[in-house]
Amino acid sequence: MITVSPAVWGSCPPGRRRAVVIVEEPYAGLVRVEPTGRHAEQRVIAAGPGRSLTGLLTEAGPDADVLVLAADEALLTAAPEAVTPRRTVAAAHLGTGADRIHRIRRVLRCLAQQRPAESARREERLSRALQLSGSLTLTESLAGSRARLQRAEDAGGTEPFTPGKVHAIPPTWLALDTALSLGTPTGAVTVKGHPVVGGDRVGRRAVYDRLTPLVRYPLVLDVRDGRATPVKAVEAGSDLAAATLERLFEIDPGMSAVTAVAFGSHDSTPRPPYGTRTGGRPAAEPVIHLLLGGFHTRFQLALPCVTTTVRPASGGPVLEGPAPRTGRIWRQPPAARRMLRTPPRNLPAGRPAAGRHPARTP
Repeated sequence: MITVSPAVWGSCPPGRRRAVVIVEEPYAGLVRVEPTGRHAEQRVIAAGPGRSLTGLLTEAGPDADVLVLAADEALLTAAPEAVTPRRTVAAAHLGTGADRIHRIRRVLRCLAQQRPAESARREERLSRALQLSGSLTLTESLAGSRARLQRAEDAGGTEPFTPGKVHAIPPTWLALDTALSLGTPTGAVTVKGHPVVGGDRVGRRAVYDRLTPLVRYPLVLDVRDGRATPVKAVEAGSDLAAATLERLFEIDPGMSAVTAVAFGSHDSTPRPPYGTRTGGRPAAEPVIHLLLGGFHTRFQLALPCVTTTVRPASGGPVLEGPAPRTGRIWRQPPAARRMLRTPPRNLPAGRPAAGRHPARTP
């Protein structure tokens, strides 16, 4: 038996009269809702084949905190008029695979580990520093890279959880077309950490697999005029990731556009292969990310900067990342765009660049 506490979806605080968990058959019989004292009623609703979330919400009743656990994406969305402001609905995608029970347990464990309030405080600290100083410096000791982050006019915080809409939990990634950018970077930026890949469902798993060396090995990107170029594999392990980026930028020049620098405020990340949800994307780490591409490109990337130190340009305490150390000065190597000559194999076939939407730049 799997016991679900309404407290686990902490990013959308419970407070309604009913606590309802919607689970696909035949697993609903293995789930129970833990009484918390906050809810007068607890229910588990089985979602049979062909059911929609709209119909299931009607069955759940009004004034309900609803958690959806499903692999079928049709059960993860509903129109606002079906949700209504009288409900809070959180939907967790279970991904694919044989062991559905294991995936339910893992999602619940990830939800229980979330610290949304702490992530929100860190994001707010960055935004406040940007408002006061106008720019931040991004430095990385191992590579000796340095960049300046200029404040964006539309900088702001993460959208808070509100009733009346379905919220994905854990949030699956930084939505490129809606993420509020901290600012515009210029200079050398070191990316390292779990990459996030969105876009084409058929090919994004292959792209993700080739970017996973970034989990262990850093890579320097040169960002100029809103465009990123992979120019320096700090360690040999990131060569594949660097070649993959170069190949993607050749296939689709719009993917080299840095569309935002956003803070990944969600730290309970189901890791691959679970998190890829048939080539999908895991959640974003609680650090700043470079967002590449957008709605007009086949793939979209969010590359974390976990080893990067963020400080006000005018000096002051460290806002994010490790304490700075004395590092060597980064210099762009000659013929940077020609540096990576061995394209990775088995990448999804590219589409002609002609006729595509123009690249979006900050």
